[in-house]
Amino acid sequence: MLWPLIKDSVPVKAIVLLVLMFLLWWFNWYTVGAALLLLITDILITLSITPANKGEFIYSKDIQKLFSTDGTWLQVAMERAKVSDVKQLNLYQQDQLAYVDFKLNTNLHVRYKFPLQQYQPFLQWLQTHLPQTHLVTSLKS
Repeated sequence: MLWPLIKDSVPVKAIVLLVLMFLLWWFNWYTVGAALLLLITDILITLSITPANKGEFIYSKDIQKLFSTDGTWLQVAMERAKVSDVKQLNLYQQDQLAYVDFKLNTNLHVRYKFPLQQYQPFLQWLQTHLPQTHLVTSLKS
């Protein structure tokens, strides 16, 4: 979809506006109207798409297989973000499970639950590989 590209980029907005102005000049109002209708449809479709997990925690048998870093980038499953963008990470225990909850970037909220015996090794990994990230740890009952 085009809307995520257009909404975050001023140069792309300017190019789209120039293309629409050219179409208006060259082909008259019909083409511009059709292009605007397609753009509005694209925006509505993009805004109506809901995330796959809908805010629920996804269960992972081995949490450390999902996380990796090369110093600059943090990889969580198939998503990537700069390590410096991850400001705070919530890690807690509840009902024989451990939970990790944080924003990877502006669009993605990472929420996993995993076996409690992996809590301490994962906490040590986070402290080693994400030293500038504020870790909030707790025990919830």
